Amino acid sequence: MANSKINPNELFPLLVNQLSAGAWSQLGKTPNPITGKPEKNLEAAAVSIGILETLLFKTAGNLNRQEDVLLSDKVRELKLSLVEESNKRSV
Repeated sequence: MANSKINPNELFPLLVNQLSAGAWSQLGKTPNPITGKPEKNLEAAAVSIGILETLLFKTAGNLNRQEDVLLSDKVRELKLSLVEESNKRSV
C-alpha cells in the first residue's frame, strides 16, 4: 500500500464492505477466505452485525446520503439473513 493512492472518500464504503463481507462469510453465505468453503458461525455473525449497527448509530447525522444508505442497507440485509439462518438452526 506504500505507493497506492486511496481516495479518502472511498475509505468509509471500503470499511463497510469489508465488515459486511466478514459477516456474510460467518453466515455461511460466502466461502471462508482461508478454507474456501462456506462455514457458519452465527454467534460471530451477530457480533459483526452488531459492530455495523453500532457504526450506524454512532455516525448518525454525520454521513452523506450514499454512505448512510450503504450502511443502513447492509445492516438490514445482514440482520434479515441472521434471523433466517437462526430459524433454520432451530427447526
